[in-house]
Formats: sequence, structure tokens, C-alpha cells
Amino acid sequence: MPKVSVVIPTYNCAHFLGEAIQSVLDQTFQDFEIIVIDDGSTDNTPEVASAFPVRYLHQENQGVSATNNRGIELSRGEYILSLDSDDVLLKDALEKGVEVLDRHPEVGFSYGQAYMMDENGHIFRVRKSSFLEGSAIVDSKEQVRELLFFNRITTSTVMMRRHCLDEVGGFHEELTNFEDHHLFIRLAKRYPVAYIAEPLVKYRVHPSQLHKSVNPKVAERAFLLMLQEVFEDPDLAPHLQPWKSQAYSHSYRRIARYAYGSDMRLARHYFRKALRVYPQIMLQRDGLFIAYKYATSLLPKRLRLALRDLKWRFLGSKRLRE
Repeated sequence: MPKVSVVIPTYNCAHFLGEAIQSVLDQTFQDFEIIVIDDGSTDNTPEVASAFPVRYLHQENQGVSATNNRGIELSRGEYILSLDSDDVLLKDALEKGVEVLDRHPEVGFSYGQAYMMDENGHIFRVRKSSFLEGSAIVDSKEQVRELLFFNRITTSTVMMRRHCLDEVGGFHEELTNFEDHHLFIRLAKRYPVAYIAEPLVKYRVHPSQLHKSVNPKVAERAFLLMLQEVFEDPDLAPHLQPWKSQAYSHSYRRIARYAYGSDMRLARHYFRKALRVYPQIMLQRDGLFIAYKYATSLLPKRLRLALRDLKWRFLGSKRLRE
């Protein structure tokens, strides 16, 4: 039995897949298996995978959650890591994850920092925890509280304990976005979390991701599910009660932002809900953002786009002057 199962879900990513697989093969920790689940690719993914010592399965397109879950079902390792097929593990990523999980059997999963890189492999930022400076074992309630407001966890750095993953039930297959965020909340509810304050992966960011639109209905379902997971839990809710109004307001604002432009009625509905549950937001910077977005949502599309262009021209000329 391998100690670690590395599951690589992939879809039409043959040009990066080989590099991802090789980064696993080059690990300092070598007790692993690699499982590539091809979610209906139409490129040369099968040929790329066949050049490496991996278990490969092709399936009809089912989405990232179902693909991850299929890989987990086929895996045999005590620990599981889901590696995006365009990401690159650093050489000691598995070693560091195994070390912390072996040393802390109470921990449900570990995660680390990530180098963010562009399509050509140029690193431009380090993604890290929003509230931790150094490596730490994080209490469940503290980790869940952070996840209510931010998800700075890069999935390709996450090493999960199998029995913990089995207990919470894997990825939610009805979610096409935020499925990892939802899973991390469910795991963190039950188990402490280990944070490794070092980069473990190079996380590839594509230009299309920077302008990716999220279906507001999917965002609505995902965020409401996460809030229910936390505040309908009788063991957890009392501890997080002081942050409940802020957490709901934050999630409502995010839903409104995803709806803005495509479904203005839904956007206004959630902007109003954000203000209703936490009116103190109007005393903060985000309150100005809500007021601006709400007001512009009432304008005709042509005028709204003209204002947006004017804003960007102003910001561009301001940067040039600086």
C-alpha cells in the first residue's frame, strides 16, 4: 500500500500534464501512487499519461468534483493529495505533508503556501494564509472562522487524511465552483488543520482565470451551503456567533458581485441582504463599494459601461502621473 495517493484530475490539459506528473515523480518522498483521471479530454491527454508510470482512467465529462471523487475511490494511500494538472509540486511537498500528518494524528489535513505563476512559469506572487505568519496547528473553530471570510488554501498543497475525508464524504458533486472551499470547511469543522508556512507548489494562473465569470446561482448555492454547514452546527455555531452577521454579509456581497452585470435583480437582492444583516458595513470601506454598485446597477447598461470605462481611464492616467 502506498503512503500517499496523488490524484490528478485533468481535462484538455495535455500541454501541462507531463510537467505535473514529473513533479510528483521527482519528489524526495517516494512512497506514492499517481492516479490520473481524464474527465473526457479531446486532446492528446491519453498519449501524455501513457508515457509515465501512472494509473490512468478516461471517463465521460462529469465535472471536477466527480472526477476528484473517482480518483479518491480508486486510491489506496493513507494520505491523499489532489494535484491540478497544470500545477507543479516542489520537490519536498509530499515529504513535508507526510511529516506533519505523521507527527500530528489529530490533524485532518495540512496545507501550505503556493508560488503563483503565469502560463509561462514565471512566478509573480506567493499565496499564503491570511492570518498565520508561521507554521502552526490550527484549532477547528479558528480555521473555520477564517474560511468564512477567505479561502487562501491552494488545493494542490492540501494533503488529507483518508479516514477524515471518508467521514465528511468527499467533494460536493453538485457544485461546479467553490467545491474545494466547501470541502475544507467540512473537514475543518471536525479536525484541527496544519499550516506549513513554506511554498509547496507552483500554482499556474491563466489569463482566462483572471476574467472568469462565475454563475451567480452556483455562487449562491455554494456560499449558502457553507454558511449552513457552520451556523446550523450545534457544536460550532455558539463559538462563531459573534461573527455570524459579518459572515453572512460577506457571503451576500460576494454573491452580489458575481451576479452584477448578468443578473442585476439578484445582485441588488443580495446587496440589500448584506446591508440588512450587518448595517455597520456602511461605516467601512466596503460600504462605499456596495453603495456604488447598487446605484450603478439601476442604470442602463450603456451608461454603466461608460462609467466603468471612465473609471479605468482615470485610474490609468493617475498611475501614469505617479
